[in-house]
Amino acid sequence: MAKNWIQKVNKSIKKRGTKGKCTPITKPGCTGRAKALAKTFKKMAKKRKRAANGGYIGSYISGDLAGKHVANPSYGEYYKDLL
Repeated sequence: MAKNWIQKVNKSIKKRGTKGKCTPITKPGCTGRAKALAKTFKKMAKKRKRAANGGYIGSYISGDLAGKHVANPSYGEYYKDLL
């Protein structure tokens, strides 16, 4: 998938005028590909919120990003004998 697929999707949503069709996801008109896309966006937002609150899940074992300490506990546990 292209790196900028979200921009393409947002442009398509604006063009078709379907913004808010799946807000909330339980809305009767929210079906098929629109529902799948809404679920994808919801999952991405959840990851962003978790990372913003210090729940970093990434490739750093331990370090600082923009003045905020981040660490992936599972990597720290896995590599503890090597560090």
